[in-house]
Amino acid sequence: MAINEITESNARKNLQRYLRQLAYFDEDIPFVPIDGNKGSDTTAAIRAFQSSRGLPATGVADQETWEAIYDEYLISLEKEAPPSGFSPFPSEPRDYALRVGDEGFPVSAVQHMLGEISVFFPIAEMAVSGKYDEATRDAISELQARYLLPVTGEVDKLTWNALVRLYDSAHLYQ
Repeated sequence: MAINEITESNARKNLQRYLRQLAYFDEDIPFVPIDGNKGSDTTAAIRAFQSSRGLPATGVADQETWEAIYDEYLISLEKEAPPSGFSPFPSEPRDYALRVGDEGFPVSAVQHMLGEISVFFPIAEMAVSGKYDEATRDAISELQARYLLPVTGEVDKLTWNALVRLYDSAHLYQ
């Protein structure tokens, strides 16, 4: 296969990938294989895209069609992606941990998650105060014991990750 043929095949694969993404959320666009081959299925998907967007329905990905497909592909990726997560748990210093006496948003987040998982996980209720108190320490110690983590009563990275997994699991069933 010549270099030009490889380049064309890769460009078709990209086009097919874009069309496949759009087809997941637009029933007017048929699914296409991502194989880089010229074929009636890719032509039909291009034609369907063009027709539904008011472009001349030629089935050929001219410059205007290519740019429209690519623009919608990028929008679709952003629109259909899950929400961006964030972690209020600091990554530095390396051995960072929340402990009795600490205050602030990360402590509030821990207390909130503990409250949410208490429906499935036997933990005493506590207020979301933003202050790492003895009740928070005791709930974390219980979580650590059940997760077979070192029982320190402190929220280190391993404990944080276990808490987040439990919290995410609890939300699946609500």
